[in-house]
Amino acid sequence: MDRALGLATRHALATQWPDGSWSSLPGPRITETALCTLALARSPHPGADRAAERGRVWLAGGAVPQDHHPVAQAVEAALLSLALGTGGPIDVSHPSFADRALSARARLIQAIALHTGRATHGGTGPAALRTLLASALATPGRLKRWTRVELWAAHALVEAAHGNRPAARRAARAIADEQSPAGDFFANPVTTALAALALQAAAPGTAAALGAARNLITGQHPDGTWRFATSDVWDTALTVRAFRGAAAFDRRGLPAAVAFLVEAQNPDGGWPYRSGVESDNDTTAAALIALGGASGVPGTTVGAALRHLAGQQTPDGLWRTWQSAGDPPVDDVIAHVVTALDRHQGRHRTRSATARRWLAERLRTQGRWHAGWYRGLPYATAEVLPAVGAAALEVGHPAARALAETRNPDGGWPVEAGGPSAPAATGLALAALERGGLLDAGHWAEGLAYLLETQRADGTWPGVPLMYGPRPLLTHFPTHTHAFAADGLFAGKRRLAAAHAPQEG
Repeated sequence: MDRALGLATRHALATQWPDGSWSSLPGPRITETALCTLALARSPHPGADRAAERGRVWLAGGAVPQDHHPVAQAVEAALLSLALGTGGPIDVSHPSFADRALSARARLIQAIALHTGRATHGGTGPAALRTLLASALATPGRLKRWTRVELWAAHALVEAAHGNRPAARRAARAIADEQSPAGDFFANPVTTALAALALQAAAPGTAAALGAARNLITGQHPDGTWRFATSDVWDTALTVRAFRGAAAFDRRGLPAAVAFLVEAQNPDGGWPYRSGVESDNDTTAAALIALGGASGVPGTTVGAALRHLAGQQTPDGLWRTWQSAGDPPVDDVIAHVVTALDRHQGRHRTRSATARRWLAERLRTQGRWHAGWYRGLPYATAEVLPAVGAAALEVGHPAARALAETRNPDGGWPVEAGGPSAPAATGLALAALERGGLLDAGHWAEGLAYLLETQRADGTWPGVPLMYGPRPLLTHFPTHTHAFAADGLFAGKRRLAAAHAPQEG
């Protein structure tokens, strides 16, 4: 095991960026490539047609819509059909689109279909869609900045399709106000592609439209794809949480990582999932957990973050990821905030008892925890258990016991029961067993053996899409797989050390 941990640690150190952060290129998927292909197919920018053709080649070469959630499948099937110009009406009829957190996906798909002249099945008609978008912009509540751009983009596409050029141009100006000097929107190809489509429809030939197209062209990868946004702050917090305590990591990687996280803090005291965007409570809590007890962390950094979380607490005693319209509280975010507050106990007066009771009630009523930002039982269990505390029982916390029962015959754990084993899920499951006080040697031995067998020669593990973004679509980040699998090995090392420690008395 020491050799495997050494390999994993060396890989982590070798992939740390000069600024002290970690981030990795997400795996390709239909969503970004189809949207960018659609945007460039209608752009007059030199090279746009060639980039769009390369995107179509990748999409036509066997790209398959995600099928873990009906909305994810419908969105990717629709975008694939729109980008390739194949199939019949665009289907947005699934009842899951009615979910408040997912209804915006249907509106965007309908707006793009209307813009491209494609019929839709389900959803609202063009007139009702127009009214919905205008109403959402008139009374938007608190929205993330990129969500607002996407809403303006849908509005611009629909108004242009209805021939209302003045309204479409006003929307284009609102979109352009959020554009970066590089032409992108929040370094997110989904938002940038939607903005590019809208700008081309409502304000063709403008600097904003050409800048967005140019950014998409230069952002295309050699295989013809575009990839989801990277997440340097989140990835760095994950990596620190997994590897901290390893001597080589603490000596060679941790100081620069701490400095990066301190520097990445936003003026409001929170942290963003990636540098340069607005703070969210999940990343803020994760950064506080990662920085807890580390040297080189200014007291002002921690104090500002704790005040930020206190200010973000809702009247019902909970936290959302972003304090924005339609953003419900989710188990993993609540748990991360509670754990962060515990980690910095004595430095704040924020009460978390209500949040703990909420988490306990979620387990009682659902039979398990569900994470809002990662798929699968192992992640949800591993991340929530520190917030509720392991039950003082020899048999371990009930959630850990339930997770243990989902282990596969090959020794690994699946993302969801009945699926194939995955190294990230297995690492998370072992971390959950440790946090839940489940010390049965049988589970540990087979799980650790699975991780040792699946580790590659360079110290990494094969991965599967786990992180939601935008929900309910999944993305694979190699950095996350590495942190989760390594976390399980470190948990195993601690478990073995405890098992061989001399017993008192």
